Amino acid sequence: MRNFPLQRKLILGGLAILFAADVALAYFTVRLSGSREERQQALAGQTRQLALVKADVARATEIRKSRPEVLKRLDEFETSLLPTTKGYSVVAKELDQFARETRVLKDDVKYHEKEVTGRNLTEIEMEVAINGDYNGIVQFLNKLQRSKTVYIIDALEVESESTGQGPAGALKVNLHLRTYFRKV
Repeated sequence: MRNFPLQRKLILGGLAILFAADVALAYFTVRLSGSREERQQALAGQTRQLALVKADVARATEIRKSRPEVLKRLDEFETSLLPTTKGYSVVAKELDQFARETRVLKDDVKYHEKEVTGRNLTEIEMEVAINGDYNGIVQFLNKLQRSKTVYIIDALEVESESTGQGPAGALKVNLHLRTYFRKV
């Protein structure tokens, strides 16, 4: 005669083991499918990053190829600058001429020299105060912009002229400029 309760326990135990294995396989399947999506997203992100790096490398290669031309043009620009020996007089004469032509009053110019490291240049910072009507000041600034001498306007400070000197509605403008002279 067979031992039915023992068989029953063995069958239930086997079914429990199969059920636990099935649950474990389902869990790992879900984890692996989630990981696959994460891996695909990571791969897509890395592919985009690789494309960006390749574009950066291509741009850097183009810059490296154009560098000799840029350096040549920079050298040409530097040789076109005024020499230090006559630069101050040319700038002073030019600023006076612009003031006369635009009918503005120009105060004295304050100069501050600074060496440009690694180049054969001297940077000249200038502070200039001009007084006049709006049109005259705009024309003065336009002449600065169109001058053959390189002027860089760093700052403009505008004040309303209320001292009684000059015409009503006159403006006072403090200019902070830079230019460069070539060392001889």
